[in-house]
Amino acid sequence: MKLLNCIWKTKNLLIYTINMKKYLFLLFFMLLNVSVFAHKADTSRLNIAIKDFDKALVAKDSVALKRLLNVELDYGHSNGWMQTKTSLINDLYNGKITYNKINITSQKITLFRKIATVRISADFEAYLENKTTQFKLNVLQVWVWKHKQWQLLARQSVRI
Repeated sequence: MKLLNCIWKTKNLLIYTINMKKYLFLLFFMLLNVSVFAHKADTSRLNIAIKDFDKALVAKDSVALKRLLNVELDYGHSNGWMQTKTSLINDLYNGKITYNKINITSQKITLFRKIATVRISADFEAYLENKTTQFKLNVLQVWVWKHKQWQLLARQSVRI
């Protein structure tokens, strides 16, 4: 009888172990799929933030810009001019620069945890120094995930 009890317990333990391995295996793949979907969601949210940023520049939308720009922003122009978050927003309102059109022609996003780099080629039309100017730029943007949203931390451009 003890032998049968021992065999029965061993059998139950073996079945329990096999079932646990199956559950762990399934759990692993479920988590893997969730992380893949989270990555896609982050990319789509970042794409939205990039488009919202360009729209906010053209519309001079300070509410959107305050949300999209990190407090530590370094915003570099192709002519060497540097701006902070405050000076970028102020310069849009005081007329120092006005963005008329921004047309992104190509874009590449690289994500690493809560940081993203975005390489953009774009056509710009802006009113600067009392004249409308059109130019093509390559732009590198650095975005950070902060307060459950993407914020632009740094931007540098060069003329093509």
